[in-house]
Amino acid sequence: MNHDARLSPLEEREWSLQERALADQRAGRAPRAGDASSDTYRRMAELLAQPPDEQLPADFARRVARRAATAAPPLDGRLERDLFALLVAVMVVAGLAVFAIYGARWLPVLDQGAVGAWLARPWVWALAACLGLSRLSRHWLGHDQPA
Repeated sequence: MNHDARLSPLEEREWSLQERALADQRAGRAPRAGDASSDTYRRMAELLAQPPDEQLPADFARRVARRAATAAPPLDGRLERDLFALLVAVMVVAGLAVFAIYGARWLPVLDQGAVGAWLARPWVWALAACLGLSRLSRHWLGHDQPA
């Protein structure tokens, strides 16, 4: 059995009773008189040490796998893809609405601030173009297909 140092005193006592009963059962010692919990744990250890009465058939795993494969329809991910497309569309519409409502206030700030300075650098646009083309090429070449 595993022993955890964070056990409460009651759990620690139960653990020690289980271990003592298991050791007594393995050593072939006689049960202790008057200790009902130790007798119970000893009987449990004896039962667990015996092989099961019924053996599983040799092809049990194959039969269970076949039943599981035929019972559940294969998942194709269409629902997740459609929900993701809907979420992206909602986010784009919300972003455009925010831009239309508040854009006049915060758009001039971009030209004067650090974000405007970053966007004025050509390598930032080159990096964005490379990342976008890489993503598009993966889609075009079929590398994004689920396994």
